Amino acid sequence: MHRSLVGLICFVVLMHCTPSFASAHGLVAGGSRVLEVDAGIHQLRIEAIIPTGAPTTLTIKILPNAPFVGVGTVTVAARSLSGVQEAPQRVTIPAGLVPITVVDMPITTTGAWDIEVTVDDERRQPGTVLVPVMIQEAVVPVTTIPLFVGFGLMALVLGVQVLWVTAPAWVGMVSRTLMIVSLTFVLALGLVSAIPNIRLEWNTPTPQPLPFITQHTRLTDTELQIRLYDGSTGLPVDDVVPHHNALMHTVCIDERNNALVHVHPARSAAGLFVLSRVWIPAGTYACRIETERINSGSTIASFDLTIPGTATRYPSPGSLDVPQAIDGYEVRVQAQQSIVAGVPVSLNVSILRGGEPINGIQPWLGMRGHLIVRSTDTQLYGHVHAVGTMDEAFQPAIQPGNTVTFVYAFPQPGSYTLWFQVRTDGTILTIPVTVDVEGA
Repeated sequence: MHRSLVGLICFVVLMHCTPSFASAHGLVAGGSRVLEVDAGIHQLRIEAIIPTGAPTTLTIKILPNAPFVGVGTVTVAARSLSGVQEAPQRVTIPAGLVPITVVDMPITTTGAWDIEVTVDDERRQPGTVLVPVMIQEAVVPVTTIPLFVGFGLMALVLGVQVLWVTAPAWVGMVSRTLMIVSLTFVLALGLVSAIPNIRLEWNTPTPQPLPFITQHTRLTDTELQIRLYDGSTGLPVDDVVPHHNALMHTVCIDERNNALVHVHPARSAAGLFVLSRVWIPAGTYACRIETERINSGSTIASFDLTIPGTATRYPSPGSLDVPQAIDGYEVRVQAQQSIVAGVPVSLNVSILRGGEPINGIQPWLGMRGHLIVRSTDTQLYGHVHAVGTMDEAFQPAIQPGNTVTFVYAFPQPGSYTLWFQVRTDGTILTIPVTVDVEGA
């Protein structure tokens, strides 16, 4: 009996711990996912609450970063990669408001879907983004039926003990044994179900990293187009997953004019991301795009970009410990120790307004702050996040304090330009600083 019980428990635990791999089409079930995107001339925050099974309802929330000009509209449509289309839903936004638009989109089948979100106002320059969503089949956990069996056995034993009071001694002995067995069985299954981190490795296959990404860019009169291709097949890449609340980060730096652009192009088709030229001032840029393929980590690709026109020259980067006036704020960057190559250093950004510390920091892209690092010889590039946990809420809470801390180890001695980005009062402050790094 003891060996049978142990074998049964091990079998159930192994079944429960067998891994299942996530789909490769963007967002999958498991709560909500938040995306930041620059769609046309509009900056949007989009949240998708993704269910399992079908028919079902997919909830989409849309929050513009700024009020519409005049009356605005938000339109949400859905189409599956298998050709099924759902009727679009349209919401009218009164002038001057920045409300959260909530749309419950009916989904009739499981599989890969593209949720099309389009926003427009009286400027008639609509912005559109395709949000990739995977609706998976609803699966009953493997522990559900065994748990019911265990509870049923316990109920049967209790019924026998209560109703058959004159039962022979051997019945009582069997009842007690069955009660112990069923109780142990239920407790084991309950423990496995309640603690998902319990996992047994039993020659299970592991996801393999996908090949590298190649990219091709094209500049039109109205937008920048970025196409992603699989490095081994040449086919469009359509397995990009969210990376710090965006499907693609694009960072462009114009060293000559001290300009930095950190934007998030909108997915327009499989492997195609577009960005309106309104987000990139005239200038000559060295750009990097950051994306993440499923089970593969983030990938960085580079390209040069020239936007014709008269470039605006921005103020030269400041220095450590020297206050700067930026967009009505007083900012200062300080290093907690000497900056030496290969040694992590803490960099603190403090922000005041009118001589007083600001009330708090608004997380941007889930983080308290972002830091772009680039060596003056353009050979080294880094994207660093502020110290602290990631907040992926659709409306993250304002975090108290007026200081943001970053930790970074400069790889090589030399001169670097740093761009700190912190969001407060709805404004993203970009704080440029140059530092000289000593050799070890």
